[in-house]
Amino acid sequence: MGLPVGKTPLPGETLTKIKSACALVLGLLAASPDARAAEILTWEECLREASRNNPGLAAAEEAVRKARAQRQASFSDFLPQLSAEAGYTRANSATSLDSAGSGSGVREEFSAGLSARQSLFSGLKSKAGVEKSSAELERVEAELQALRASLGYDLKTAFARLLYSQEQLVLAEAIAARRQENVRLVELRYEAGREHKGSFLRSRAAHRQAVFEVSQARRGLRVAQRELGRALGRPEFSVLQATGTLRAQAPGEPPEWTALAPRTPAFLEARAQARAAEAGVAVARSQFFPELSATGSVSRRGSDWPPDRDRWSAGLSLSFPFFPGGRNIFELRGARAESLKAQAGLRSARDESLLRLEEGFAAFQDAAERTEVQREFLEAAEVRAQIARSQYTSGLLSFEDWDLIENDLIATQKTHLSSLRDAELAQAQWEKAQGRGGMP
Repeated sequence: MGLPVGKTPLPGETLTKIKSACALVLGLLAASPDARAAEILTWEECLREASRNNPGLAAAEEAVRKARAQRQASFSDFLPQLSAEAGYTRANSATSLDSAGSGSGVREEFSAGLSARQSLFSGLKSKAGVEKSSAELERVEAELQALRASLGYDLKTAFARLLYSQEQLVLAEAIAARRQENVRLVELRYEAGREHKGSFLRSRAAHRQAVFEVSQARRGLRVAQRELGRALGRPEFSVLQATGTLRAQAPGEPPEWTALAPRTPAFLEARAQARAAEAGVAVARSQFFPELSATGSVSRRGSDWPPDRDRWSAGLSLSFPFFPGGRNIFELRGARAESLKAQAGLRSARDESLLRLEEGFAAFQDAAERTEVQREFLEAAEVRAQIARSQYTSGLLSFEDWDLIENDLIATQKTHLSSLRDAELAQAQWEKAQGRGGMP
């Protein structure tokens, strides 16, 4: 699931202020050499670039290919083993060195043939080998899924923070513009003798604070650009711009935890380890059984090439190492202990997955609902601020009361934007807990 980047409308006065601030910010950006070179990235483009540039992801994918090849190789024990041979022999049957040196009694022989061997019973060792290689493939696939989820989480976090920094700069510009209007309003009343100097100085200090926050937001934007560049795998700093805006998605109904937990990477990896350990017990137990195999060969021999004398052979081979020094007994004990350990790890992984899933979903729900609460607070603060400005202009409201309402509006605007960012991060964490991060 990609990061949602739809446009979410903000409440009335905030939208008007942000639009005017956007025009100011875009004008400043147009004059900036760095901004003119800004690279605009969509979420899908970020996904593709991060998947290409991440060396850990490439290594994990190669590990999956290796495990898949090893699993295919494990089936070879069920197939006949064929080999071809050809030879040339020169021998002397003389009984003394003198006769050997004269070249008498020298014989030459050419040979060529095919041989085959088929295992008929290996104490279930071959079957256990296939199960063990299949479990290893499942384990590395779970590791790849976990890595993709982790990288997707890092990328979504960096992308959301860049969106937040961009909108924070726009909001900071809007607040600075509002503070500037307040300074002019208080200054007019101060010059007319209807406001004291302390109120004018406080409004001017508030504007200075807003200007500082604009500079702070610009520095934060640069940091967010570097963070996204690192998540994309870029070694050098790039001026980046993320498309879209922050918005909170509804988490929906709680899922079925017992059905969701077995699909998490942590559980899948633990289950694969348990399967591999169980197959290891079967491999160790196979040492207590005999091995039966069939062999056969066809060949030709002769003193000239190609040889013309046919030979063939066929037979059965039974092998039973009934006492290899007690090694088989202790290896079986160790394999059983490893299997019990893996089973305990599987139960622990299941419980841990259930906990992480429920924690992540609860945090996502809290963050999404908090944005709705903050949105209502913002609407109320905007209406209060609009009424208070009219009352203060008419002299029906003191500066102290008007200043409190203005500060409340600005604080609420900041909190609402932060809640949208937190909702995006909580959603990314919830997807990571499920093993879903959006990485291809």
